Amino acid sequence: MNERDRIAADLHDHIIQRLFAAGLALQGAAARMGGHPVAPRVAAVIDDLDDTIAQIRSTIFAIQHAAAKGPQGLRARVLELVTESAGPLGCTPALRFSGPVDTLLADAGDVVDDLTAVLRESLSNVARHARAGRVEVDLIVESGDSDGPGRLTMQVCDDGVGLGASTRSSGTANLRHRAEHRGGTFTLGPNTPSGTCLKWSVPI
Repeated sequence: MNERDRIAADLHDHIIQRLFAAGLALQGAAARMGGHPVAPRVAAVIDDLDDTIAQIRSTIFAIQHAAAKGPQGLRARVLELVTESAGPLGCTPALRFSGPVDTLLADAGDVVDDLTAVLRESLSNVARHARAGRVEVDLIVESGDSDGPGRLTMQVCDDGVGLGASTRSSGTANLRHRAEHRGGTFTLGPNTPSGTCLKWSVPI
């Protein structure tokens, strides 16, 4: 089981991150190509990288399911939600973890429940309103020290149509309440160069 966990962590923290970085580099190159005849081939490679990342993410989730003997850790629950959201979104969100995600939150089940509920609602809002071609989910866990508690931060950004005249208040009031109830913060604003960026952060 420990070896399965190690393999899953290595696949996500090393392989997926390198593929994601390669995809971003190619996207930057494609943007500078304009109408160059090679541009469609570069775009095809980017699509292949996205598909490969999705397949590796599914493999990670399968490995973690096979190894699990108790309640799922936060990492596995987030991977499951992201995988499930690919259909309604029309794309698989890019997912990044930073910090001791599972170890620091091993006994923080209520915080994990809140975060997964917020992520589920956030991805649902993107699917319903954003018309996005790309979605990015960042999950950051920071350890506490003598100066203060640790912090759990989640960011969900898309390249869709943005907020416009609507604040999506009906779909975000609960997300704000969950953050403020824990002494945290919730913000929803524009993404660069287009779309929307949601940030949910609470002390742990």
